[in-house]
Amino acid sequence: MMSRGGGAITVGNKGKSTGTVDGKREGQVLSQEAVRLFKTQDLAYVRTMRNQVRKEVETLERRVIGFGGGSGEEVRDGKKVVFCESVGEVDERVGGDDSEEEEGEDEDEALDEREVKKQKKARTAERDLRRLQRREREKVENRLEVARERLRALTQAEVALDLQRAKMSKTPSVGGVNKEGVKFKARGRKG
Repeated sequence: MMSRGGGAITVGNKGKSTGTVDGKREGQVLSQEAVRLFKTQDLAYVRTMRNQVRKEVETLERRVIGFGGGSGEEVRDGKKVVFCESVGEVDERVGGDDSEEEEGEDEDEALDEREVKKQKKARTAERDLRRLQRREREKVENRLEVARERLRALTQAEVALDLQRAKMSKTPSVGGVNKEGVKFKARGRKG
C-alpha cells in the first residue's frame, strides 16, 4: 500500500521507513449522518440482491416442476406405460406371442436381427436420455436448495438492517437498550 504523500522520500522522514501508511485514520469517527447514509445504502443493496435471488428461486422452481415435480423422493420401478387401442397392438409393442413366428425364412431372420439391433440402440439412447435428464434435474434441485438458503440469509439480513436503521433514526420508533443496559420503549402517539 502506498502512502498518502506519494512514494517519494520527503525531507521530514529523511529516508527512514516506518512501515506504516502516512495519515492514520484510527481515531477518526464517522458522523451520525454518514453512518445513516451507509446503512441506507446497505439496506438498499441487500434488498436488491434479495429480489434477484427471489427471482432465481422462482425460475428454478418452475424448472423443477418442468422436470416432473419431485424432490428426488420419487421411487420409480422401471416399468413402462404403453397406451394401445387393441390387444394385438400390445403384443406387437411388448413383443408378446413368439409362437406365431414362422421359422425357416432367412430373410425374415436377417430383418429381425436388424430390427433387434435398432431396438437395442433405441433403448440405450432412451436410457442415456433419462440419465441425462435425471442429472440435470439433480443439478437444478441443488441450485434451488442453495438459492433458497441465500434467500433466507438475505431476508434475515434485511430484517436486521431495517431494525438497526429504525433504531438509528432521528426520532426513535423502536425500543432498545441504552448504554447503561436500561430497556426503553419508544413513545407512540397520544390518543
